[in-house]
Amino acid sequence: LIPLGPALMGLSSGNIEALASNLAIAFATTVLGILTGGVAYAVLIVKKRWYTQDLSDMEYVVEVLK
Repeated sequence: LIPLGPALMGLSSGNIEALASNLAIAFATTVLGILTGGVAYAVLIVKKRWYTQDLSDMEYVVEVLK
């Protein structure tokens, strides 16, 4: 919502050029935020899989050493 503020100010003052420019910035930052969140989620899933595999390997080693 924060990047949308200047676009709304342009709309209220009747400055269509500023509205269009600021809307493009607002949508670009939104898309960038969604992509960043997607990458962070993918990293989380991979790390969770690694930790699960490591725990499974450690449990196997403990069972073998018993």
